[in-house]
Amino acid sequence: MGFCVVMQADESNRTSLEEQSTQEIELEVQSTLPMTVEQLSVQSVEIARQNAEQQTSQEINPELQSTFQLVVGQKEHGQHPHLRGTQQQHSTNRMLLWWVPLVVFTFLLVSVVIGGSAIEGWFSQNVRHNESTTHVVQVNHLLPTPAQQAVINTTAKLFMDAMTHKDWAAMWSKLSPDAQRLWQGEKDFIHFERAKYGSLIFTSYDDSSAQMQYNWRDPDTTQAYSVVAILRVSLEASAPRGLLSAPSNLALSKGLFNNTLFALVPYQDKWRVLIAGPADPNAPVLVPATSPMTKLLVPIFMYHHVSNLPTRNLMDYGLTVTTTNFDAQLTWLQRQGYHSITQTELFDSLYYGKALPTHPMILTFDDGYEDVFTDALPTLLTHHYRGVFYIITGMIGGNYMTWNQVRALAQDGMQIASHTVHHVNVGQPPAWTSIQKELLDSKKTLESQLRQPIQFFCYPRGEPFHLDPVYEQQIVLADLFADGYVGATLDPFSYDSAIQNAQTPYQLPRLRVSGGESLQLFSSILNSTLNSDAYRPANGFAY
Repeated sequence: MGFCVVMQADESNRTSLEEQSTQEIELEVQSTLPMTVEQLSVQSVEIARQNAEQQTSQEINPELQSTFQLVVGQKEHGQHPHLRGTQQQHSTNRMLLWWVPLVVFTFLLVSVVIGGSAIEGWFSQNVRHNESTTHVVQVNHLLPTPAQQAVINTTAKLFMDAMTHKDWAAMWSKLSPDAQRLWQGEKDFIHFERAKYGSLIFTSYDDSSAQMQYNWRDPDTTQAYSVVAILRVSLEASAPRGLLSAPSNLALSKGLFNNTLFALVPYQDKWRVLIAGPADPNAPVLVPATSPMTKLLVPIFMYHHVSNLPTRNLMDYGLTVTTTNFDAQLTWLQRQGYHSITQTELFDSLYYGKALPTHPMILTFDDGYEDVFTDALPTLLTHHYRGVFYIITGMIGGNYMTWNQVRALAQDGMQIASHTVHHVNVGQPPAWTSIQKELLDSKKTLESQLRQPIQFFCYPRGEPFHLDPVYEQQIVLADLFADGYVGATLDPFSYDSAIQNAQTPYQLPRLRVSGGESLQLFSSILNSTLNSDAYRPANGFAY
């Protein structure tokens, strides 16, 4: 924060010492030239000294021009010997008149600097995740006035009418170009919508009135928009017998597609659909009664802490990827053409054949530590990457995220999933809890806090798939299915894999990213894993 002062005296308008008029001060503030409080004080002393000596002309420091302007009007008067004593008295008075306001001004300036620094520190700690390099798309083709309300609501109704009539082509035509870019063209969109919804029986839908949102972030892409219209759409539907799994049938009957997000943006003097409610690629997954024989090569990375702060012990060191290294890893992934997807998109591809982007991958973060909000989230948004965050619902606040921070993650396009209530081995839970309590209570708490279905899970410490017997594994798998979870991720085994199998949705393998891991090691682990995974099926080796 820099300030400069320039004083200019109008030499043609001086007064006598006895008849000195009130000084008129005009201040114009800029902050383009650096000047500290100490420099300001030195300059003020010099100004007072010049006035005390009654110089006939004042020199202006050329480095201080055009930032502050102090215009002082004075009348000219000669100096006689018998007025010398009076002159000295007036000089002393003028020094006091200068020093008192200057001392006050300097004190206030120091207070502003110190207070500003404190405010800036608080601001950076609490809201810096919003200060990414994300470009805000300006959509000024239409003014978001009340006159547009009917047009917006009509567009939403036309889209949902087309969906209930299964007119997939009409739905496609109403998507905005940004929404269409999430698909591999119209054929991909129609194929997916028909595969997922073609056999459902649509009963009715209901939508809320549109509300304008400004500087809003699209959760599908993390792209920010200057203005959007937001609605909530609820779709009632049922499935023929044998089409869906029993838990999916139950979830559908209980309102799986209630209050889905629906958003529109102005485009070429029309409102187009950006987030498509129940038809969106990130709408809840429907699990088919029989899983297809589909395998996809999608690496899922496993992170814990992301922070540049010093670690306290060897375990923390192993779990902490520095923010600097994390940014370097994401930069490398982007340069290699990798695109982040969510677990919802993975299962839409496994079950319904939705085309994935080139080089898909998933970034996951275990436990819900606060630093993934303060450090990982801004980095993700800068790269327009999305992540999956596994929350321990019994560990909120302190070293972990608050509920407000968890909700902010979801609003910024991150996926939230369950990591139990107490971070226990769900295969052999302590006596004071149970498998179902850890699975169901965490799911219900997250759904209550976020007001959206929670369909994915992560095993604490990878158990029961490391040390527990097979029968305990089977109990946990059955409970996950019955509780309505769609998929679950493992802790890495002795070997890494990126093969995601629709036949084993609750045993999704991941790649651990460790603290202190160099970028060369990070890339070599990924590349060797992908090469090995591509080799095994091609040469008849079992997964």
